[in-house]
Amino acid sequence: MGETLSLAVPESTTTRFLIAADDGAPDVRRLRDMLPADGLAGTARDLLASPLLLVADVPAADSPWRPRLRALGGGEGELAALRSARRHLVVTSIADPAAQPRQAQAARLVARTLAAATGGRVADLAANRTLSDPTGPEPDRFLLCDDWLGVFLTPGEGRTMRADTAGLHRFGLPELVAVRIPYGRMLTAVTVLRGLAARLFAEHRAWSSGDPAAVWRLTADLSLRPDDVFGYWGVPRSGPGRPLPLRLAVCSAACPDCDTGLRLAPPGDRPEPDWWERVAAPAVPVPPRTAVRGRSP
Repeated sequence: MGETLSLAVPESTTTRFLIAADDGAPDVRRLRDMLPADGLAGTARDLLASPLLLVADVPAADSPWRPRLRALGGGEGELAALRSARRHLVVTSIADPAAQPRQAQAARLVARTLAAATGGRVADLAANRTLSDPTGPEPDRFLLCDDWLGVFLTPGEGRTMRADTAGLHRFGLPELVAVRIPYGRMLTAVTVLRGLAARLFAEHRAWSSGDPAAVWRLTADLSLRPDDVFGYWGVPRSGPGRPLPLRLAVCSAACPDCDTGLRLAPPGDRPEPDWWERVAAPAVPVPPRTAVRGRSP
């Protein structure tokens, strides 16, 4: 058996959505009445009646979340509207990792409902991005591709890039990091991180639904499967692809809300730029256009 990574599992996870609006939030009773009739709304109503789902309403000028808006990903028009709003309505969900993703979905439903009621825009502070359709319906089926995960590219060493995920920590998972990515392989790296996120999310969810201990043990050496990549999009596998062996190591995360990350690297001593070019790129499948049409990038 190869090396095993021991990852501490948090007792609780936090998800926050910020609605930037010019109008204040309705009271909790009215908010509960505004929710849809079924589906996730039942979970949302129960949580709103508990201390596990809170709605705060503060003037934007006094909001402690203003600095976070400067680092958000999203369209310029959307970001400008977020930053110029007069009020910040903040939906905070506190959940046991085993209760995810349902409680995060219910919290986002509340955020969408508030945005529709106030004409506001929604920022997902865990994924560090805006919602592509802030007042649209909240899907009952959970898919990571539905705005739950951000992947951010920043300059790295020399002529390479670094990629970091944002949003996994709310499910009790570490964020993922990839480094020394050639500029021409940025899409490959984003696809690998998304597929790996889907793989680890599924494994962690299966583990936490049993009788989990305080530590999650994960093998350091694994192979990313084509099915993992298509699993991120929630579609059946289509087209060529082969397993991509890689190695994981614990590292620090760039995430402002968590400390632990997992860095993916080539197995053995192969230089990372060469691995991205010669090994990862040919192995990673590209989902068909029908899988990604209408999804967020």
